[in-house]
Amino acid sequence: MAKPALYKLISVLNLILCCGISPEFIQSASVYATVIHYYPPDKQLLLNGRIWRNQYLKAINDQFFLSNLFLKGSVIFNGRKFNDLDLMYDINKDELILRVDSYPVIILNKEMVDSFDLVFGNRIYHVINAGIDSANVLKGYVNVLYDGPTALFVKYKKTFQPMADDGRYDIFFSDHSVYLRKGSEIVPVTRKRKFLILLEDKKKEIRHYLRSSSLKPKQKDPETFIPILRYYDSLKD
Repeated sequence: MAKPALYKLISVLNLILCCGISPEFIQSASVYATVIHYYPPDKQLLLNGRIWRNQYLKAINDQFFLSNLFLKGSVIFNGRKFNDLDLMYDINKDELILRVDSYPVIILNKEMVDSFDLVFGNRIYHVINAGIDSANVLKGYVNVLYDGPTALFVKYKKTFQPMADDGRYDIFFSDHSVYLRKGSEIVPVTRKRKFLILLEDKKKEIRHYLRSSSLKPKQKDPETFIPILRYYDSLKD
């Protein structure tokens, strides 16, 4: 066991003995020691988190982004990049979950996650941590759909409703919010018209582009905004 990890465990155990902490926490500390022992030393920093347990096993759908299976991905954690990880993103609680080689599964410490990538199908999804500052428009984990001179962000959500399916089953309802960065300002995009209004400095060119390309931007599908933003960014002042 690496010395820093051993010192940390000893400190936790001393705190338990002195303060009479709950048995559940004692079990967590014991599991933490086991995981620290087996997890590769270069990745032990990632274990700075809480044990995860799925509280929604009875729901007829799930709380995850993209898939309820662990996906391969990477995390930039406290400035360091860790590759080849098994990850799930819970968009109900806005938590990133890591599977290690032995039980338990860990909720990564959100304060230390800078960003992460998930591989699904033939695509990589890039998610940043926008923080919790109440003055910011973006908060928590946000998917970056497009990043150029302008940028497009989507905050995906799932809301839990108990007994919402015919009064018998729990269910999650999906939703998302779209944001556009233009210059230094990030603005919520609540409908397609709002998106086009934000690009009105190139109104004539954008209208021509939409007619010639037969593109139909849809608020329900934010990815339809991406070709328009790419074209907008390609226009010279």
